[in-house]
Amino acid sequence: MIEKQRKKKAVILEGLDKYDFDKLSKSIGNFREKKRYLAFAHIKDGKNFTEVAKMMRVSLRTVMNWVRNFREKGIEALKDSFGGGAKPHVPHSDYEDFKQSVLELQKNRPGGRIRGKDIADLIRSKYGVSPSKSSVYETLKKAGLVWITGRSRHPKEDKEAQKAFKKTF
Repeated sequence: MIEKQRKKKAVILEGLDKYDFDKLSKSIGNFREKKRYLAFAHIKDGKNFTEVAKMMRVSLRTVMNWVRNFREKGIEALKDSFGGGAKPHVPHSDYEDFKQSVLELQKNRPGGRIRGKDIADLIRSKYGVSPSKSSVYETLKKAGLVWITGRSRHPKEDKEAQKAFKKTF
């Protein structure tokens, strides 16, 4: 028994005739955007979504999402959008203020150096987030503070006594 394939008629999308998707796909360098433009060129030619999905080697759901986004936002929906990923713990506009706070924290610390934990506490109290240790050092790097130091010095160290000890040792 031969199964009949259920074919839906191609849905006409409003606004397709405004754009030359073939030309757009050739002018763009981004592969993902190029693929979307080519898919819409096929839709404009009257192919149904299933055929387009097979030609573009994507799932039907992907094509349906592209079409839904195109209906809602127009041609801008086919372009790649950015903004994903983790947001910084300290906003970019506050880096100078953050840098001054860290330097002041170091200046007010009696003996020794501040540690990553101290800076994490500063970020927690000032910005209301709990950063990991690597985030603390990444934030310091972005603020222009390189956190490579030698050993901390005791506030009561005596250089002359150390020199004398080295000579007699």
